[in-house]
Amino acid sequence: MAQEQTTNQSQEKRVRLVRPSIVLLCGPAACGKSTFAQRHFRPTQIISSDWARARVCDDERDQRFQTQAFALVHYLTELRLALNRLCVVDSTALTLPHRKEYLELAKRFQVPCVVFLFDVPLEKCIERDRLRERTVGGPVIERHYLAFNQTKADIRQEGFDQVIELRDEDLDKVQIEIIFRPVAQPAATPGRGPQGENRPTPRSWQQRTGRAPGAREARPSLPTQTPPPPSSPAKPEVKTPSSAAKPPSVPAPGRSQGPQVAAGAPDEPPSQSSQGANRTNADAKTSP
Repeated sequence: MAQEQTTNQSQEKRVRLVRPSIVLLCGPAACGKSTFAQRHFRPTQIISSDWARARVCDDERDQRFQTQAFALVHYLTELRLALNRLCVVDSTALTLPHRKEYLELAKRFQVPCVVFLFDVPLEKCIERDRLRERTVGGPVIERHYLAFNQTKADIRQEGFDQVIELRDEDLDKVQIEIIFRPVAQPAATPGRGPQGENRPTPRSWQQRTGRAPGAREARPSLPTQTPPPPSSPAKPEVKTPSSAAKPPSVPAPGRSQGPQVAAGAPDEPPSQSSQGANRTNADAKTSP
C-alpha cells in the first residue's frame, strides 16, 4: 500500500504519504481543514479553493465564480503532478463529481489519491465559524454537514487509495511522513512539453511532404494553349508576309484597322478569317 496509517501507545496517528500524489481534504466549513493543512504541509503544497477564488475575482467569499476558481485549482494540480509534486487540495470535496475529477486526474498521472475525512461535530463547526473573521453562517454549515454524512457512507467505494478519518481530538495528534517516489514518465499536459513549452501541431502539408507550400508551387506550368481537337474543321490560313511585300499605299478610308486583325488565332471563328482574307485581296487589287 502506498500510504500507511498506524497508531502507537500514545494514540498518535502516523500517516505516510507519497510524493507525487493528490491529497483531498473533505469536510464541512469550519471543521479545521485549512488549519490542519497549514500545520502539516508546506504553503506551496496547498492548493486552496478560497485562495483560487480570491485570485480569480478578488474576493474569496464570492461564490459566483466557483467554476473559474476550481478550474484554477485543477490546472495548478495538473502542473504540479507533471513535476512530481505533492498536491493538497483544500476544499470541502462534498460532491461526487468533484472527487471523481481528482480520482481521474490521479489515474491519468499514475499517482495515489488520498482523502482526509474531518469528522468534527456540527456544534464544533458552528462555534468555530462564529470566531472566524470570515463566516459562512449556520445554515450553510448544516447543509455541508448533511452532505458530509452521505459522503462518509459512500466514499470508501469510490476508489481512493486510502481514506483517513480524523476526529476533532485527532487533529493535534497526527504525524505525517512524506516519501518521495517519482513517477518515471509523468503524463504531460495536453499541448505542452515537459518544461511547459508549447509544441505546435504540424500542418497537414508538413505531415505529407515536409515542405512548404511554395515548394510545390514552383513546378513549371503547363502550356495554356492546347491544339484544337481532331474533329474541328481546318481554319483558312492567312499569310501575313504577303501584306508586308506589297508597295506602300495610302489606306482607303474605313480600312485602317484591316491589316491589324490577328488572323489565325486559335480561338478565332472561321468567319473572321474569311473576312481578313477578303480584305487582303481587296487591298492587293486597289494598290497602284
